[in-house]
Amino acid sequence: MESIFSNQNFLHLAELFFWLLGAFIIGFYFGTIAKSKKTIKTKEKDDVNNDDAIDLINDITKIRATKTFDRGGKETVQTVFENNPESSNFETIENASSKDKDDLTKIKGIGSSIEKKLNAIGIYNYQQITNLTSKDILQITELIKFFPGRIERDDWVGQAYKLMNHKNE
Repeated sequence: MESIFSNQNFLHLAELFFWLLGAFIIGFYFGTIAKSKKTIKTKEKDDVNNDDAIDLINDITKIRATKTFDRGGKETVQTVFENNPESSNFETIENASSKDKDDLTKIKGIGSSIEKKLNAIGIYNYQQITNLTSKDILQITELIKFFPGRIERDDWVGQAYKLMNHKNE
């Protein structure tokens, strides 16, 4: 009768098991030493500074991600204004109504939401946009919460002038 230890495959498997067990013990040992050294270093820094530093290893519950505006549950500010004389007190543009309305979305940089905001502050047609001064543009930018300088970069006044001339032809 043969012994289990006389089988060559069993000896190889036993040797492999002991090698893996040894590697695990060595890794576990060095892992705990490294962790204890980090804890000692952070405690030494706490003792030197004494300013309620967060011990990241032992108290991970103090680490919190900050909420972004989009996911913070905050309500967005309504930027469409009702027509009132204080919000649409521009110096050089003429008064217009919704029946004099032009399609402002033909101007590059004005989408449907910006058009609604412009209509809400009393700007309905190309003629009004061609009469804008730099002071009026600053007021409009602030009222509709638009990117500062974007109206000038997109040249709304020049585009409105071209569209107004093509409409009259």
